[in-house]
Amino acid sequence: MNVTLRQLRAFVEVARSGGFTAAAPKLHLTQSATSLQIRELESQLGLQLIDRSTRRFALTDAGSEFLISAMRIVGDVEQSVADTRELVHKRRGRITVATTPLLASTLLPESIAHFLDAYPAITVRIADLPAEQIGRRVLSGDVDFGFGVFPEEDPQFDRIPLLRHPLGVMVPSSWPLATRKRDLVWSDLEGQPLIAMSHATGMRTLIDQQLHQAGVQVNPRFEVAYLGTAVGLAEAGLGVTVVPAYVGKLMGSDRVRFRPLHKPVVHRQIELIVRAGRSLSPSAAAFRDCLAARCKMLNG
Repeated sequence: MNVTLRQLRAFVEVARSGGFTAAAPKLHLTQSATSLQIRELESQLGLQLIDRSTRRFALTDAGSEFLISAMRIVGDVEQSVADTRELVHKRRGRITVATTPLLASTLLPESIAHFLDAYPAITVRIADLPAEQIGRRVLSGDVDFGFGVFPEEDPQFDRIPLLRHPLGVMVPSSWPLATRKRDLVWSDLEGQPLIAMSHATGMRTLIDQQLHQAGVQVNPRFEVAYLGTAVGLAEAGLGVTVVPAYVGKLMGSDRVRFRPLHKPVVHRQIELIVRAGRSLSPSAAAFRDCLAARCKMLNG
């Protein structure tokens, strides 16, 4: 059986219009071409759909029953096409993004606000997760893309660099270290009450390595799982914490000051990851571009 959508559409329109003559212009066909479409459909089905024994147009019993299914099929296809066009033109859609709680509370809100100004009918969902879970959610297809710091290369992902900032130290504003005239170096953290990330984070490994190379003994006063917590403790005057510069820009206040660290300058890079070989939907691609534009402003 080789029933075509064109045949089904012709049958539905003939039934709605009450005959071939009225239906043909709506189908952009001649009357004879319309009649041929119906005959080919009847041949494929092995059923007579239209009663030709009377001069007045009428469906057979089989035709009346088949019309219900044909209308549903044609309607579903037309709705699917309309829905796809809506998505292509970003008039509606849904995006799910995975990122860390810190980025979800700092970088994302303004990016989402700008995006929804342009595309108000698109729904944006945020999965705020520990960094180590983001890749798994991207691979599972639960989210359109993830963004954060992903130090290890992985062929399962396509990566787009978004934001590259040097590491520095957040210091309570009233402390001497905050106003020291010269550039700060890693050895300046010797003897400071350090608010460190937990050992499970890549950030902790990187910071410990730099402190050891600078001859600084690592003996944290606090250990936390999230950068936002570390910044909050620093704001309360409980210690200093090493963070990327974008954290200083996004979470800074008059209670703390961000000072870049030198000798050496160490960078952290935020990247967007997508499952390798996967194309983003038009809506997700538009949000990616909005996020990239926001990061470009921060890079500047």
